[in-house]
Amino acid sequence: MDAVHTALLPATPPFTLGASLRALSGFAPCAGDQSVAGERVRKAFPLSATEAVVVDVAPRTDDQPGVALEVFASRSLAADEAARIELAVGRWLSLDDDLAPFLAIARRDPAMRPLLAATHGLHQVRFASLAEGTVYFTLTQRSTQWYAAARKRRIAAELGPRLTVDGVGYVAFPEFSVLSTVDFDGFAGNPARGRRVAEVVAGVAALDEEWLRRAPYPEARDALLHVRGVGTFTAHALLLRVLGRPDDIPLEMAQFTGVAEAVYGADPPSAQELREWYGPYVGWWAYLCRTGLGWLDRAGAGSRAA
Repeated sequence: MDAVHTALLPATPPFTLGASLRALSGFAPCAGDQSVAGERVRKAFPLSATEAVVVDVAPRTDDQPGVALEVFASRSLAADEAARIELAVGRWLSLDDDLAPFLAIARRDPAMRPLLAATHGLHQVRFASLAEGTVYFTLTQRSTQWYAAARKRRIAAELGPRLTVDGVGYVAFPEFSVLSTVDFDGFAGNPARGRRVAEVVAGVAALDEEWLRRAPYPEARDALLHVRGVGTFTAHALLLRVLGRPDDIPLEMAQFTGVAEAVYGADPPSAQELREWYGPYVGWWAYLCRTGLGWLDRAGAGSRAA
């Protein structure tokens, strides 16, 4: 199958696709959702409720920051469809994120130096759609990451549109329009969890996604919190890990206090101090710290094994 669309997508420097691929390879909630080989990745995105495209993302060859994109589909794409896929890929890889203000703060923080070195060129890798992130983070409530990821993969396998490229089958996570008709009891493990997933999916789908991306952060957060079944962690997770908004995170929760202790030692700064230091970029602090700590741990384990 030949590509039906190609494009060069710019990224705001510093950006290194290799760092994104490394993050993708270690991102358990989306394990198996894409194929990473060498310096490129292939992944399916929904074109419609019944059609998928497969994107092939590789480094640019012109030394400009960004990626080279090829799109495979069973038919030619209209201009607006191609633009929609380009936008989805750019958001998935956070190509437009300008980390310069965050990095200027982080470079003045001595504890961050090894983490900044380890994650140089990394932009946050997000969930590929709001529908996917909504289902995943709802499934994690009173459950485990492994369980939620397995259930999410089953939903995609049974309901998502598919496309085969070079003999490999790819499946895209279904859109809200498909999920709105689903009985989640069988997917969620029990009727109570199934009803909660259905409620959250319906509530988030009723919101204007573009408004959630642009609205003042407190207003977007409050809109999500007003959805029945969405709590503090889920609202912040959707804003950061799906919509790319780093303005705030629930730093008081154990997973973030543990990160602060790993970075700063036994007497880390308080949640309020971190918010004051990093301001509207504190979500990027958390993402780069968690990712960088994992990379440094694996590098250290490899050195000890050698």
